[in-house]
Amino acid sequence: MSALLAPVTSVYRTIPPPVRGVLLMLTSGLCITGMNVSVKVIAPDIHPFVIAFWRHLFGICLLAPMFLGKGANPLRTTRLGLHSLRALLNVIAMLAYFVALTLEPLATIVALSFTAPLFATVGAMVFLKERVTPLRGVALLVGLSGAMIILRPWNAEVSDGALLLILSSTLWAGALVVIKVLSRTDSAVTIALYASVLQVPFAFVAALFYWQIPTLEQFAVMIGIAIFGVSAQLALSQAFREADATVVLPADLTKLVFAGLAGWLLFAEAPEIWIWIGGVVVFGGVFLNAYFDRRDRLRQNPVAPETAKPQIPPDSRETTK
Repeated sequence: MSALLAPVTSVYRTIPPPVRGVLLMLTSGLCITGMNVSVKVIAPDIHPFVIAFWRHLFGICLLAPMFLGKGANPLRTTRLGLHSLRALLNVIAMLAYFVALTLEPLATIVALSFTAPLFATVGAMVFLKERVTPLRGVALLVGLSGAMIILRPWNAEVSDGALLLILSSTLWAGALVVIKVLSRTDSAVTIALYASVLQVPFAFVAALFYWQIPTLEQFAVMIGIAIFGVSAQLALSQAFREADATVVLPADLTKLVFAGLAGWLLFAEAPEIWIWIGGVVVFGGVFLNAYFDRRDRLRQNPVAPETAKPQIPPDSRETTK
């Protein structure tokens, strides 16, 4: 296998790291769009909770080779309770996200999902007592104001789908806070492995209430959902390893474009202009937050700027999502 991949690896290494990071972020955005479209296609015939279970099950099968042959026992931990909490938060977040996919346009889904990093920063401030500079506070307010532009609660009743998306982003943010705590004692491999293993039984319990046996065609689509989801998280993780967040994050905004095009071409969705404006404002807040965070880290440790890159967990979003 390594011999077959050697030419691809050789070409990949000739590309400058910042360009690789941007290309990987674009790949992640395309994979997220593919996953969202696939869920939306089969959701009318099979409940989102059942889709989520199979996505997790197939996902761990795809990730299993990464955990094999690691040498040390990746299951060794003293914090099983926190791993379980993180897995539970992730599962509920995905369940809410998949249900929201059946209720809202794809562009709305992506625009509101940008709020997760902002909520995670707020969570770190509240629960981990992390200090946030005034400029990062302004960035948070910018991002949250973008969410208000999308929701516009003063102009109309907030839809159930939008509320589910906010719930999903909040829970994903909570999972990120738990990951920060776990990363103090456990390796990234251990954190990712426990997330994959523990999410399956949690998702299975939820799926039991709506259980049905998928058809072969539905199984094929759900395998595709798992492939898209795993590919998105791996591409996202590698993008942040290749270059700083302030370099690769702007490319993440293309998810909104991909989602808008897919919704228009495949589902005849025409999101309001406020979705696009709000999505850009939310993303602006996320970008500014990352920029100011990096600047603060560089000031604290100017000798080794590479350590100033924000540490993004391999499976922090499937975004995430």
